[in-house]
Amino acid sequence: MSEANGTGEQELLDKAEAFVRAHMAGYDPSHDWPHVDRVRRLAMRIARTLNPQPDLLVVELAALFHDLDDKYRTPSSPTLSSLLSPFLSHPSLSPKQADLILQIIPSVSYTSELRLTKNGEWTWQSSCAELHAVQDSDRLDAVGSVGIMRCAAFSCKVNRKLVEDSEGGGSAEGHFEVKLLRIRDRMKTPFGKEEAERRHQTMVDFLSSLSRERELLQ
Repeated sequence: MSEANGTGEQELLDKAEAFVRAHMAGYDPSHDWPHVDRVRRLAMRIARTLNPQPDLLVVELAALFHDLDDKYRTPSSPTLSSLLSPFLSHPSLSPKQADLILQIIPSVSYTSELRLTKNGEWTWQSSCAELHAVQDSDRLDAVGSVGIMRCAAFSCKVNRKLVEDSEGGGSAEGHFEVKLLRIRDRMKTPFGKEEAERRHQTMVDFLSSLSRERELLQ
């Protein structure tokens, strides 16, 4: 799926998708290609609800690339600009569009927004519709039913226990209170806010059920 307006844009999107598919092949299920594809698809749906409508090519490419600057990078990893250079230099993309994509990607995550806001560096981001479409889509994939499964998957990846116990030390369950239950209040678009309410309630119901199951062990 794409919103390409011509063969050049479609060629760019096809190459970008193939690159990201290959790049994410070794990732765990919390940050694999299906996650990226869900974010891409929902970001485009959100973007089409906005007025004025944002640059759909920027939205789609930023969504495809949004996890290339994430928690899995190491000091030896290539810079984001060098990694994406073959795509951002494509003739179907203007320098302004390419620069915006490079600006959006490091601003998508929940943690990045908190840090930038705390440091007084959350400026252009507050009015960037392209960022908001990708950001809300990524956050919606972190909550609700899929979000619950992704939280468990990432916890397994980092060897984090699933359920809170008397020993402490952090758990998948604890991650809901630390982050996931707070995402609803940081959505940007009308679509994102409405959908986040539904997915938030899914998590609340899940945690209530988990609490009832724990009570049986006491």
